[in-house]
Amino acid sequence: MKKIIFGVVLIGLLLFAKEANIAAAANLQYVLEEISKEFLLTHKQDKLNISYSSSGKAYAQISQSAPIDLFISADEEFPQKLYMEKKTPQKPQVYARGVLVLWSHNPKIKINSLENLTQKDIIHIAIPNPTLAPYGRAAKEALHKSKLYDFIKSKLINASSISQAHQFVSSGNAEAGFGALSLIDKKDKDVSYVVIDKTLYNPINQALVLTNYGKNNQLAKDFKDFLLSSKAKKIFQKYGYIINE
Repeated sequence: MKKIIFGVVLIGLLLFAKEANIAAAANLQYVLEEISKEFLLTHKQDKLNISYSSSGKAYAQISQSAPIDLFISADEEFPQKLYMEKKTPQKPQVYARGVLVLWSHNPKIKINSLENLTQKDIIHIAIPNPTLAPYGRAAKEALHKSKLYDFIKSKLINASSISQAHQFVSSGNAEAGFGALSLIDKKDKDVSYVVIDKTLYNPINQALVLTNYGKNNQLAKDFKDFLLSSKAKKIFQKYGYIINE
């Protein structure tokens, strides 16, 4: 009898369990891991399917009606384009501001300014594709405003996303690269980095939006609201994001 009751309860839990498909910008990989764990403490039977890529790639997938409930972008532009294209039921909302860094994983190279990029021992510089990745766009702006772009453009290696740019640097395929403060391992003694002057690029205001596909998905709605909550904002700040500035 107990086995029957347990089976009925288990089936009931499975029937009421919810899932949400989420497309997230690659710079969010570490912070969303912690935020989603915190969220699922009160949604233990539910599941968040989070995929990471460049915001431009996620935008293209949603434009083509991919089964994505929630889009957590690295900028406002791509979510706003979806809204203008009537692919979302509401306007995007900013949840955090990203911080651009230049960094190296080579112990022989110490990064403390953008001018380091002109050094002869820096041959390859990883940069997220400016067309697809907002942090790459910001990096290109910073190079132009600092009047360094023409001097180092031959060294630039385009990465498909910010995570790939970080991989290029971590693996040694690039001596230095542009990335997100949220992805920097500050405990790694081989890492050196500098936060890029925020006056050199437009603010990386990161926005999220429910898609038409997910407008009736209660789990996606709940997670969206949690991302905008004070509890989530504290976690974003912990990973270097700027909140309410």
